[in-house]
Amino acid sequence: MNGFESPPDPLGASPMPSDPGSDGTTQEGSKDSAASMSPMKRLILEVLLVIGIAFPLALVLHTFVTQVYAISGHSMEPTLFDGERVMVDKVSPAISEISRGDLIIFASPEDDSKNLIKRVIGLAGDKIELIGEVVYINDKPLRESYTRRTIFPQKPGESIIVEDGFMFVLGDNRPQSRDSRDFGTVSVDQVKGKVLLRLWPLDALKLF
Repeated sequence: MNGFESPPDPLGASPMPSDPGSDGTTQEGSKDSAASMSPMKRLILEVLLVIGIAFPLALVLHTFVTQVYAISGHSMEPTLFDGERVMVDKVSPAISEISRGDLIIFASPEDDSKNLIKRVIGLAGDKIELIGEVVYINDKPLRESYTRRTIFPQKPGESIIVEDGFMFVLGDNRPQSRDSRDFGTVSVDQVKGKVLLRLWPLDALKLF
C-alpha cells in the first residue's frame, strides 16, 4: 500500500452468510422476495389503500360535516346564480351562533320538503323595519352592498321583533325573492347549514 492508497473498507468485505431460518430460508431471501413485487402490483395495492381510506372519510364528511347544494332560481342574485354549486357547513350552526349576513340553507316554513337559501338579516331581539329601499335594524339603517334593491311597501309604524330562536331572512334579489316578508321568521331548528364557498363554476370560486 503506498501513501495514497486507502485502507481496506471493513464494510466492503464479502457478507457473511446468514443463518438459515426454521424453514430453511435466510433473512436476505425474505427481503429479496418482498422486493420482487412487480410495480403494477405495488401500484394496485397503493390505490386500494387510498380508496379504502378516502371513501369512508368522504362519506363521513358528506353525512355529518359538509354537503354540496345546487342553486335553483334567481332569489340570491347577484351573489349566487341559478345552476351554481355551493358547499355548506352542517356543523357550525349546531355548535355556534349564526351571524347577521350569513348565507344559510333551511327547510321552507311553508313546505319542509323544500330547501331555501337566504341571507340572515335579523337575529333574536332585533327590531326590523322595511322602509323605502332600506332595511332598518333597531332604528338604524343596514348597509347592504349585495342586493338588487326593491321599494318596500310603505307601512308606517309597522315593525317586526324577532323572537328567541328565530331569524329574519331576505333574498339578495329583493324583487324576486320569497322570504321572511312572506312566510315570517325562520326557526334556527330549521337551519341545515351555512354556506362556506361557491365551488362551481370554477372561475367564480369564492369563500363566504
